Amino acid sequence: MIKINPNVLIGMVFTLFGILYSIQAYNLPKATIGNPWAPIYFPLALGVIMTVSGIALIILEHSRGKTKHKAKAPKNKNHIKLIVGTIIIGIFYALIFKSLGFKISTLIFLGGILTLVNGPKALIKNVIVAALFTFVSWYTFEIIFLISLP
Repeated sequence: MIKINPNVLIGMVFTLFGILYSIQAYNLPKATIGNPWAPIYFPLALGVIMTVSGIALIILEHSRGKTKHKAKAPKNKNHIKLIVGTIIIGIFYALIFKSLGFKISTLIFLGGILTLVNGPKALIKNVIVAALFTFVSWYTFEIIFLISLP
């Protein structure tokens, strides 16, 4: 069985995804008013950046593999708890978002995620961070950008 470095695998996935994304961005419809290429610039640049980042990661990991051996990361049993907890909280967020709206559901979601990561001992800090992030996000979109949030 071939053993591949996880970072090289991620680099290959990013490179492939970046190439496919760039092709799809290039095939976007042109604008009928103004510069016809304007709607394509940002998505195409994003695809190119993903491709270049993936290639750079592959090259860096390949050169790093020749110079030194990688130390094994210590196993942490908390990873499974964090992954499963994040999935459950994310599904719960998706279920309550429409009925409770952006502010309340995001506050609950961030509070849950932060409590999962930081533990219940940091409850006050978690609530403050969740409330500030929720309010600043809402204010930015609703007041500054005039984008209505549910």
